[in-house]
Amino acid sequence: MANGDPGIPITGAEIQTAINEGQFSLRYQPKLDCETLSLKGFEALIRWDHPSIGTIYPDQFIRVAEESGLIGKITEVVVDQAFRWYTTTSGVPGLSLSINISAKRLSDLDFADWLKRKCLSAGIRPDSIILEISEVAVLGERLHALDMFTRLRTKGFRVAIDGYGIGHATLATLAKLPFTEIKIDKSFAMAAPQSPEAKAFLKSTVQTSHSLDLRVVAEGVEDRETLDYLRNMGCDFVHGYLVARPMTGEEAQDWILNRRRLTRHILA
Repeated sequence: MANGDPGIPITGAEIQTAINEGQFSLRYQPKLDCETLSLKGFEALIRWDHPSIGTIYPDQFIRVAEESGLIGKITEVVVDQAFRWYTTTSGVPGLSLSINISAKRLSDLDFADWLKRKCLSAGIRPDSIILEISEVAVLGERLHALDMFTRLRTKGFRVAIDGYGIGHATLATLAKLPFTEIKIDKSFAMAAPQSPEAKAFLKSTVQTSHSLDLRVVAEGVEDRETLDYLRNMGCDFVHGYLVARPMTGEEAQDWILNRRRLTRHILA
């Protein structure tokens, strides 16, 4: 949703102009180990800094970018910005960087090779990069998903199913694909304090995922009660407003340097 008028239609021409004028930027949200609360990585989130509308979020423009054939250019913008920022975090070894990938890239046979070249050029290990692809997108691109997931894994990248729970797929179905993480849609963690059903879903997902040797990320964690519940369930990673809101690259660097002070409220 844009800060300005959310009803303003987005066109491919406007997206092309935004690309040409550098109007897209990234925000970074930290991912913590659920048990130790140590920093494990960041997710890169794209924003459109529109000069007259304000901030536009990806759910408003990604589909238009896909339909107008511009999603490849946006992916290049995201990867270039994210990789430049990630190389500045070398003082914290072992951090992962998660990047959301459009389903349209699943049919691009050159994508895995292109991304590997980008990593080599930037001096980044491919196994530091986690490609997040939504559950809904995977279900809609089943013919290409297995091939693309296999290509990405062969090149050393990790792959995560994003937004799990809203596409109504079973883990048994998704487990046929070679991914490494399952990321539970934020709606479940946000509803958990008031919803026994949401808590039951979180618990069953963690247990089933671990039985399949998958690691689990819970997003949308906004309160200590939900964090404690996830820790008791054995969830692997969390991120959400309880930890930090999405930040600019500079803000994220400051957060890294001061993270022990800034996360004191969840360490108590």
